[in-house]
Amino acid sequence: MAINKSWRHHYLPVFYLRGFTNGSRCFHIYNVEKKQFIKNGKVFHPQSYFYTENENTYFRNGESSDFIEQTYSEVDNKVAKLIATIRSSESTNKFGISEYDVQMLNFFMSILYWRLPHNKVKIEELLANNDLKSLGMKVLNKDGNRDLDFENLLRKDPEFAKAYKFINSLMDPARGINCRTPYSIISKHPNLPFVCSDNPIIFQNENPNIYEDNYVFPLSGTRFFLRTPKQENFDFYLWLCFDVIIYKQAVKYVACSDIKYLEMLEDHFEKYKMSLEEFKLHLFKRLM
Repeated sequence: MAINKSWRHHYLPVFYLRGFTNGSRCFHIYNVEKKQFIKNGKVFHPQSYFYTENENTYFRNGESSDFIEQTYSEVDNKVAKLIATIRSSESTNKFGISEYDVQMLNFFMSILYWRLPHNKVKIEELLANNDLKSLGMKVLNKDGNRDLDFENLLRKDPEFAKAYKFINSLMDPARGINCRTPYSIISKHPNLPFVCSDNPIIFQNENPNIYEDNYVFPLSGTRFFLRTPKQENFDFYLWLCFDVIIYKQAVKYVACSDIKYLEMLEDHFEKYKMSLEEFKLHLFKRLM
């Protein structure tokens, strides 16, 4: 009997997107390129957007495999339970998680970052400009020596690049072993709607060192995960700044639980007369 392979590969997992939905478990989708809400603000279920067809399907010699997508799914299933615990807990009990869980969240952030479609070119550049050994891998021949010819073939293979997205995330924790910036989880202001985009992780720079730079990562509409010196006293203004950047740095799509909230974020951004890069710098200065 034929086994059905997955083809709708979400770069933002469905469980993750559900954390930004309204009471009916849906959200509105804003098209950044067209500067309008899709279908005049109709609501959509999370599985309807933020995916690429066959992005993690491995094609070789006329055959196909979705083992890459299945590998992502294993991580997603673990993190889904973790984020569910965080959403149902409070800071008084450290959101119900351990130090190991914190490292899992950091790993998930890395996985999510490299899954984003606009970061595909960064993976291609890494493979084009570095040998595999410097990227944490090597291929040995039957004599136990490096097979440089085969390594070079892999570096140029677009199917290998699909798998390397995940492999690269495995390397990030080791690369950041000397990072001492603390992590924290904070609860979002209860009066603000939810917003997510196809570029949800906030770094100060366009090309961050994933394993050591400060960042702000929305785990859901109500919880944020941060690697920043600032650990407490987050006011309403900072929450607006987070959501403004998540909205303004979107590449193609923004999801929100309230249409009018995007208008509010746009107005808030415009009044500062800053570029997005300047606005990010302004934010991270306040997070020191």
